[in-house]
Amino acid sequence: MYHRVSFVLSASVLALSSLAIASPAHAQQQPRDGGRIGVVAISTHEYAGSDETRNIVLPVLDYTWANGWFAGVSGVGHTWSLGNGLQYGIKLNYDPGREESRSRALKGLGNLDAGAELGGFAHYALGSGFVAKTGLRFGSGVDNKGALWDVGLEYGKPLAPDWHLGAGVAATYANSDYLQSYFGVTAKQSIASGYQEYRPSSGLRDVAVRVSLTYIVSPTVALTGAVANTSLMGDAKDGPMVRKSSATSGLLALSYSF
Repeated sequence: MYHRVSFVLSASVLALSSLAIASPAHAQQQPRDGGRIGVVAISTHEYAGSDETRNIVLPVLDYTWANGWFAGVSGVGHTWSLGNGLQYGIKLNYDPGREESRSRALKGLGNLDAGAELGGFAHYALGSGFVAKTGLRFGSGVDNKGALWDVGLEYGKPLAPDWHLGAGVAATYANSDYLQSYFGVTAKQSIASGYQEYRPSSGLRDVAVRVSLTYIVSPTVALTGAVANTSLMGDAKDGPMVRKSSATSGLLALSYSF
């Protein structure tokens, strides 16, 4: 039995918010058999660039095996450890797409179908609670041609026996197919929506800063609060459907580890 103080949003939540709080202390632990179940309340926005808020409550469930396999809200995959602070792996995620009906600002842009997103990741422990992270993801957007590259730095520190602080900064680079899918406007979409045609180029999609605080209620129960601010960058920020380029999201989660 173990206590997992990391927090990762479910796939459906990722459609509403890029917020993902993970404890570096846990990120570098050796895999062991165990899981987590819980519930999370989230205050976020309807889509990336929206000025409309949305509050939702969703379940959380995941499990990790000692052989490195994992499955749950963070996807399905496998982690390998080299024993020198480096972990790497493969993961299959769920890309939830985007529904036109989510906002009036999306009218005429059509739906982006949900689908699988395949990728790889690597974590390297720098010491003193810091962990560098990177990952590649493929398969999102129109015709599944979108690709994303994530880089970040996370920090975790026990503040007291029952309290744990987590913080991080991350940036995401997107190819032109992804940015065209989520922030661009084709000639057909221009006629339907009234927006001018817009064709973004590959580049930095956003930068996110986040902080979390976890209270260890018992050896198996934890309460986590987190806040993140995400700022759209480059051509993503200039998308005609973008109403707010910087947005703050928050969550409160209660989890039971077994």
